[in-house]
Amino acid sequence: MSEVAAGVRWIWQRRRRCARWMGREAHAVEGGRGGNAWWNHGRGREVAAPRGVLSDGVQVAIKKHTDGFPSQYDEMPKKHPLILLRSMLEHKNIVKLVGYCHEYREIEMPKENATNGNVSAKEEFLLLVEEYMTNGNLGNLIYGGLLDWSSRLKIIEGITQGVVYLHTHSEKPIVHLDLKPDNILLDSNMNPKIGDFGLSEELQDDYINASVSGTLGYMPPEYIIEGTVSLKNDVYGFGVTLLETISGMSESGRGARHQASIEWAWNVRLSGGMNKLFDPRLCDESQLKEIKRCMDIGLLCTQNKATERPTMQDVLKMIQGKKKVPTPKQPGYIKRARAAGPL
Repeated sequence: MSEVAAGVRWIWQRRRRCARWMGREAHAVEGGRGGNAWWNHGRGREVAAPRGVLSDGVQVAIKKHTDGFPSQYDEMPKKHPLILLRSMLEHKNIVKLVGYCHEYREIEMPKENATNGNVSAKEEFLLLVEEYMTNGNLGNLIYGGLLDWSSRLKIIEGITQGVVYLHTHSEKPIVHLDLKPDNILLDSNMNPKIGDFGLSEELQDDYINASVSGTLGYMPPEYIIEGTVSLKNDVYGFGVTLLETISGMSESGRGARHQASIEWAWNVRLSGGMNKLFDPRLCDESQLKEIKRCMDIGLLCTQNKATERPTMQDVLKMIQGKKKVPTPKQPGYIKRARAAGPL
Protein backbone atom coordinates (compact mmCIF):
# COMPACT_ATOMS: atom_id res chain seq x y z
CA MET A 1 0.00 0.00 0.00
CA SER A 2 1.32 3.49 -0.85
CA GLU A 3 2.35 5.94 1.86
CA VAL A 4 -0.31 8.36 0.60
CA ALA A 5 -3.08 5.83 1.12
CA ALA A 6 -1.97 4.62 4.55
CA GLY A 7 -4.06 6.89 6.80
CA VAL A 8 -7.13 7.81 4.78
CA ARG A 9 -10.18 8.61 6.92
CA TRP A 10 -12.78 10.39 4.79
CA ILE A 11 -13.22 11.12 1.10
CA TRP A 12 -15.59 13.76 -0.18
CA GLN A 13 -17.26 12.78 -3.47
CA ARG A 14 -18.96 14.70 -6.25
CA ARG A 15 -22.29 13.29 -5.01
CA ARG A 16 -21.76 15.66 -2.06
CA ARG A 17 -21.73 12.95 0.58
CA CYS A 18 -18.96 11.39 2.65
CA ALA A 19 -17.88 7.79 2.28
CA ARG A 20 -15.58 6.19 4.82
CA TRP A 21 -12.45 4.48 3.54
CA MET A 22 -11.18 1.63 5.67
CA GLY A 23 -7.57 0.50 5.59
CA ARG A 24 -8.34 -2.44 3.27
CA GLU A 25 -9.88 -0.03 0.74
CA ALA A 26 -6.99 2.40 0.71
CA HIS A 27 -5.38 0.70 -2.29
CA ALA A 28 -7.83 2.76 -4.36
CA VAL A 29 -5.39 5.66 -4.41
CA GLU A 30 -2.17 3.70 -4.80
CA GLY A 31 0.25 5.00 -7.40
CA GLY A 32 3.80 6.03 -8.12
CA ARG A 33 5.29 9.48 -7.94
CA GLY A 34 5.72 11.74 -10.93
CA GLY A 35 4.04 11.49 -14.32
CA ASN A 36 2.26 14.83 -14.26
CA ALA A 37 4.20 18.09 -14.58
CA TRP A 38 1.54 19.75 -12.42
CA TRP A 39 2.89 18.24 -9.25
CA ASN A 40 6.37 19.59 -9.68
CA HIS A 41 5.94 23.37 -9.67
CA GLY A 42 5.31 23.62 -5.90
CA ARG A 43 3.48 26.98 -5.91
CA GLY A 44 0.73 28.32 -3.68
CA ARG A 45 -0.15 26.28 -0.62
CA GLU A 46 -0.31 22.94 -2.39
CA VAL A 47 2.85 20.89 -2.75
CA ALA A 48 4.13 17.97 -4.80
CA ALA A 49 2.27 14.68 -4.45
CA PRO A 50 1.89 11.48 -6.47
CA ARG A 51 -0.49 10.31 -9.12
CA GLY A 52 -2.93 7.60 -8.11
CA VAL A 53 -5.43 5.13 -9.54
CA LEU A 54 -8.94 4.69 -8.12
CA SER A 55 -10.47 1.23 -7.71
CA ASP A 56 -12.39 1.68 -11.00
CA GLY A 57 -9.14 2.30 -12.90
CA VAL A 58 -9.53 6.09 -13.22
CA GLN A 59 -6.25 7.98 -12.87
CA VAL A 60 -6.23 10.90 -10.45
CA ALA A 61 -3.69 13.41 -9.22
CA ILE A 62 -3.21 13.71 -5.47
CA LYS A 63 -2.14 17.05 -4.07
CA LYS A 64 -0.87 17.57 -0.55
CA HIS A 65 -2.20 20.62 1.28
CA THR A 66 -0.18 21.25 4.41
CA ASP A 67 -2.27 23.78 6.33
CA GLY A 68 -5.88 24.34 7.27
CA PHE A 69 -6.86 20.68 7.71
CA PRO A 70 -9.79 19.71 10.00
CA SER A 71 -8.87 19.23 13.63
CA GLN A 72 -10.66 15.88 14.00
CA TYR A 73 -10.84 12.96 11.60
CA ASP A 74 -14.62 12.79 11.66
CA GLU A 75 -15.10 16.50 11.02
CA MET A 76 -17.17 17.11 7.90
CA PRO A 77 -15.63 18.81 4.85
CA LYS A 78 -17.93 21.83 5.04
CA LYS A 79 -15.73 23.05 7.89
CA HIS A 80 -12.72 23.23 5.61
CA PRO A 81 -12.79 26.49 3.58
CA LEU A 82 -10.78 25.13 0.64
CA ILE A 83 -13.02 22.07 0.27
CA LEU A 84 -16.11 24.25 0.57
CA LEU A 85 -14.82 26.59 -2.14
CA ARG A 86 -13.81 23.78 -4.49
CA SER A 87 -17.15 22.01 -4.00
CA MET A 88 -18.89 24.99 -5.61
CA LEU A 89 -16.90 24.79 -8.85
CA GLU A 90 -18.13 22.84 -11.88
CA HIS A 91 -16.84 24.05 -15.25
CA LYS A 92 -15.02 22.60 -18.26
CA ASN A 93 -12.09 24.98 -17.68
CA ILE A 94 -11.66 24.30 -13.95
CA VAL A 95 -9.74 21.27 -12.65
CA LYS A 96 -12.33 18.92 -11.16
CA LEU A 97 -12.09 17.93 -7.52
CA VAL A 98 -12.83 14.19 -7.33
CA GLY A 99 -12.54 14.00 -3.57
CA TYR A 100 -10.40 14.68 -0.55
CA CYS A 101 -8.94 12.80 2.34
CA HIS A 102 -7.53 13.84 5.66
CA GLU A 103 -4.40 11.88 6.41
CA TYR A 104 -1.93 11.38 9.20
CA ARG A 105 1.23 9.40 9.76
CA GLU A 106 3.47 8.65 12.69
CA ILE A 107 6.86 10.37 12.61
CA GLU A 108 9.87 10.51 14.91
CA MET A 109 10.96 13.95 16.16
CA PRO A 110 13.90 14.98 18.39
CA LYS A 111 12.98 15.44 22.03
CA GLU A 112 12.61 19.04 23.11
CA ASN A 113 15.53 20.33 25.21
CA ALA A 114 17.36 17.04 24.81
CA THR A 115 20.71 16.28 23.18
CA ASN A 116 19.62 12.86 21.97
CA GLY A 117 16.58 10.64 21.64
CA ASN A 118 13.34 10.94 19.66
CA VAL A 119 9.67 11.14 20.48
CA SER A 120 6.75 9.85 18.39
CA ALA A 121 4.52 12.51 16.84
CA LYS A 122 1.62 12.64 14.40
CA GLU A 123 1.88 14.63 11.14
CA GLU A 124 -1.49 15.66 9.70
CA PHE A 125 -2.36 17.06 6.28
CA LEU A 126 -5.09 17.26 3.65
CA LEU A 127 -4.91 15.47 0.30
CA LEU A 128 -6.94 16.79 -2.62
CA VAL A 129 -7.86 14.12 -5.15
CA GLU A 130 -8.29 15.75 -8.57
CA GLU A 131 -8.69 14.70 -12.17
CA TYR A 132 -5.39 13.77 -13.79
CA MET A 133 -4.27 16.16 -16.53
CA THR A 134 -2.37 14.25 -19.19
CA ASN A 135 -0.51 17.13 -20.85
CA GLY A 136 0.89 18.83 -17.76
CA ASN A 137 0.96 22.59 -17.43
CA LEU A 138 1.02 25.44 -19.93
CA GLY A 139 4.33 26.77 -18.61
CA ASN A 140 6.12 23.70 -19.96
CA LEU A 141 4.66 24.08 -23.45
CA ILE A 142 4.67 27.75 -24.46
CA TYR A 143 8.44 28.18 -24.79
CA GLY A 144 10.47 26.34 -27.39
CA GLY A 145 7.72 23.87 -28.31
CA LEU A 146 5.67 23.53 -31.47
CA LEU A 147 2.36 24.67 -30.06
CA ASP A 148 0.88 26.60 -32.98
CA TRP A 149 -1.17 29.78 -32.77
CA SER A 150 -4.52 28.07 -33.30
CA SER A 151 -3.83 25.82 -30.30
CA ARG A 152 -2.61 28.76 -28.22
CA LEU A 153 -5.70 30.82 -29.05
CA LYS A 154 -7.96 27.93 -28.04
CA ILE A 155 -6.09 27.70 -24.73
CA ILE A 156 -6.29 31.48 -24.17
CA GLU A 157 -10.05 31.48 -24.77
CA GLY A 158 -10.52 28.50 -22.45
CA ILE A 159 -8.59 30.19 -19.64
CA THR A 160 -10.70 33.32 -20.14
CA GLN A 161 -13.92 31.33 -19.88
CA GLY A 162 -12.67 29.68 -16.70
CA VAL A 163 -11.84 33.01 -15.03
CA VAL A 164 -15.16 34.54 -16.14
CA TYR A 165 -16.88 31.58 -14.46
CA LEU A 166 -14.97 32.16 -11.21
CA HIS A 167 -15.85 35.86 -11.24
CA THR A 168 -19.53 35.54 -12.14
CA HIS A 169 -21.00 32.11 -11.36
CA SER A 170 -22.25 32.95 -7.87
CA GLU A 171 -23.34 35.90 -5.77
CA LYS A 172 -19.87 36.09 -4.24
CA PRO A 173 -17.20 35.99 -6.96
CA ILE A 174 -14.08 33.89 -6.46
CA VAL A 175 -10.68 35.49 -6.95
CA HIS A 176 -7.93 32.97 -7.80
CA LEU A 177 -4.92 35.12 -6.79
CA ASP A 178 -2.30 32.95 -8.51
CA LEU A 179 -3.06 32.85 -12.23
CA LYS A 180 0.06 31.90 -14.21
CA PRO A 181 1.05 29.33 -16.87
CA ASP A 182 2.15 26.76 -14.27
CA ASN A 183 -1.38 26.74 -12.84
CA ILE A 184 -3.06 26.15 -16.21
CA LEU A 185 -3.36 22.39 -16.76
CA LEU A 186 -4.07 20.68 -20.08
CA ASP A 187 -6.10 17.51 -20.56
CA SER A 188 -5.67 14.88 -23.30
CA ASN A 189 -7.51 17.16 -25.77
CA MET A 190 -5.38 20.20 -24.83
CA ASN A 191 -8.39 21.72 -23.12
CA PRO A 192 -7.06 24.20 -20.51
CA LYS A 193 -8.20 24.00 -16.88
CA ILE A 194 -7.35 26.33 -14.03
CA GLY A 195 -5.82 24.57 -11.03
CA ASP A 196 -4.18 25.26 -7.65
CA PHE A 197 -6.79 27.11 -5.60
CA GLY A 198 -4.63 27.23 -2.48
CA LEU A 199 -4.73 31.05 -2.35
CA SER A 200 -8.26 31.53 -3.74
CA GLU A 201 -11.16 33.00 -1.81
CA GLU A 202 -14.67 34.32 -2.11
CA LEU A 203 -14.70 38.07 -2.46
CA GLN A 204 -17.41 40.15 -0.83
CA ASP A 205 -15.77 43.51 -1.57
CA ASP A 206 -12.29 44.74 -2.42
CA TYR A 207 -10.13 44.71 0.70
CA ILE A 208 -6.56 45.11 2.00
CA ASN A 209 -4.62 41.95 2.87
CA ALA A 210 -1.63 42.52 5.13
CA SER A 211 -0.17 39.13 4.18
CA VAL A 212 0.63 39.20 0.45
CA SER A 213 0.98 35.74 -1.13
CA GLY A 214 1.37 34.70 -4.75
CA THR A 215 4.01 34.63 -7.46
CA LEU A 216 6.17 37.64 -8.31
CA GLY A 217 5.78 38.58 -11.95
CA TYR A 218 2.05 37.84 -11.95
CA MET A 219 0.87 40.06 -9.08
CA PRO A 220 -0.37 43.60 -9.87
CA PRO A 221 1.31 46.68 -8.37
CA GLU A 222 -1.56 47.56 -6.01
CA TYR A 223 -1.38 44.08 -4.45
CA ILE A 224 2.40 44.14 -3.97
CA ILE A 225 2.49 47.70 -2.60
CA GLU A 226 -0.81 48.01 -0.70
CA GLY A 227 -2.14 44.45 -0.42
CA THR A 228 -5.33 45.36 -2.33
CA VAL A 229 -7.35 42.28 -3.31
CA SER A 230 -9.90 42.57 -6.12
CA LEU A 231 -10.99 40.75 -9.26
CA LYS A 232 -8.50 42.92 -11.13
CA ASN A 233 -5.70 40.87 -9.50
CA ASP A 234 -6.79 37.97 -11.70
CA VAL A 235 -7.09 40.22 -14.75
CA TYR A 236 -3.43 41.20 -14.32
CA GLY A 237 -2.23 37.60 -13.84
CA PHE A 238 -4.25 36.55 -16.88
CA GLY A 239 -2.73 39.39 -18.93
CA VAL A 240 0.83 38.32 -18.14
CA THR A 241 -0.08 34.69 -18.94
CA LEU A 242 -1.60 35.79 -22.26
CA LEU A 243 1.49 37.80 -23.24
CA GLU A 244 3.79 34.93 -22.32
CA THR A 245 1.70 32.58 -24.46
CA ILE A 246 2.27 34.92 -27.40
CA SER A 247 5.95 35.75 -26.72
CA GLY A 248 6.77 32.04 -26.61
CA MET A 249 6.27 31.88 -30.40
CA SER A 250 9.08 34.38 -31.00
CA GLU A 251 12.83 33.89 -30.64
CA SER A 252 13.15 37.38 -29.14
CA GLY A 253 10.26 36.76 -26.74
CA ARG A 254 11.40 33.46 -25.27
CA GLY A 255 13.67 35.22 -22.83
CA ALA A 256 10.96 37.73 -21.87
CA ARG A 257 9.20 35.75 -19.19
CA HIS A 258 6.83 36.82 -16.45
CA GLN A 259 6.53 40.63 -16.21
CA ALA A 260 9.24 41.10 -18.84
CA SER A 261 6.71 39.87 -21.42
CA ILE A 262 4.79 43.15 -20.89
CA GLU A 263 7.78 45.23 -21.95
CA TRP A 264 8.46 42.87 -24.86
CA ALA A 265 4.87 43.19 -26.11
CA TRP A 266 4.88 46.97 -25.81
CA ASN A 267 8.15 47.26 -27.78
CA VAL A 268 6.79 44.93 -30.48
CA ARG A 269 3.70 47.11 -30.72
CA LEU A 270 5.79 50.26 -31.12
CA SER A 271 8.09 48.74 -33.73
CA GLY A 272 5.22 47.42 -35.84
CA GLY A 273 7.48 44.67 -37.19
CA MET A 274 5.37 41.57 -36.59
CA ASN A 275 5.79 40.07 -40.07
CA LYS A 276 9.08 38.28 -39.36
CA LEU A 277 8.81 38.12 -35.58
CA PHE A 278 7.14 34.75 -35.07
CA ASP A 279 8.23 31.23 -35.92
CA PRO A 280 6.62 30.49 -39.33
CA ARG A 281 5.93 26.91 -38.20
CA LEU A 282 3.59 28.25 -35.51
CA CYS A 283 1.57 30.87 -37.36
CA ASP A 284 1.09 32.32 -40.82
CA GLU A 285 0.67 35.88 -42.03
CA SER A 286 -3.12 35.67 -42.07
CA GLN A 287 -3.11 35.17 -38.28
CA LEU A 288 -0.98 38.22 -37.42
CA LYS A 289 -4.01 40.49 -37.03
CA GLU A 290 -5.50 38.04 -34.53
CA ILE A 291 -2.20 37.84 -32.63
CA LYS A 292 -1.94 41.65 -32.49
CA ARG A 293 -5.48 41.89 -31.10
CA CYS A 294 -4.63 39.41 -28.33
CA MET A 295 -1.39 41.25 -27.61
CA ASP A 296 -3.32 44.50 -27.17
CA ILE A 297 -5.75 42.69 -24.84
CA GLY A 298 -2.80 41.46 -22.77
CA LEU A 299 -1.45 45.03 -22.53
CA LEU A 300 -4.87 46.30 -21.43
CA CYS A 301 -5.02 43.62 -18.72
CA THR A 302 -1.60 44.62 -17.35
CA GLN A 303 -2.22 48.35 -17.00
CA ASN A 304 -0.67 49.83 -13.88
CA LYS A 305 -3.99 51.10 -12.50
CA ALA A 306 -6.61 48.49 -11.67
CA THR A 307 -9.40 50.80 -12.88
CA GLU A 308 -7.88 50.84 -16.37
CA ARG A 309 -7.96 47.05 -16.73
CA PRO A 310 -11.03 45.48 -18.36
CA THR A 311 -13.28 42.95 -16.66
CA MET A 312 -12.83 39.33 -17.68
CA GLN A 313 -16.30 39.41 -19.26
CA ASP A 314 -15.10 42.19 -21.59
CA VAL A 315 -11.83 40.32 -22.21
CA LEU A 316 -13.81 37.30 -23.45
CA LYS A 317 -15.87 39.47 -25.80
CA MET A 318 -12.70 41.09 -27.18
CA ILE A 319 -10.99 37.73 -27.74
CA GLN A 320 -14.08 36.44 -29.55
CA GLY A 321 -14.22 39.58 -31.72
CA LYS A 322 -17.55 40.69 -30.23
CA LYS A 323 -16.17 43.88 -28.71
CA LYS A 324 -13.75 46.48 -30.03
CA VAL A 325 -10.31 46.42 -28.41
CA PRO A 326 -9.35 49.89 -27.08
CA THR A 327 -5.87 51.19 -27.80
CA PRO A 328 -3.72 50.29 -24.77
CA LYS A 329 -1.63 52.87 -22.94
CA GLN A 330 1.98 52.23 -22.14
CA PRO A 331 1.80 49.85 -19.15
CA GLY A 332 3.71 50.59 -15.96
CA TYR A 333 5.90 47.52 -16.22
CA ILE A 334 8.96 47.15 -14.03
CA LYS A 335 12.04 47.22 -16.20
CA ARG A 336 14.33 44.27 -15.55
CA ALA A 337 11.83 42.87 -13.07
CA ARG A 338 12.96 40.26 -10.59
CA ALA A 339 12.71 36.67 -11.71
CA ALA A 340 9.30 35.35 -10.76
CA GLY A 341 9.03 33.12 -7.75
CA PRO A 342 6.69 32.41 -4.87
CA LEU A 343 6.55 34.76 -1.91
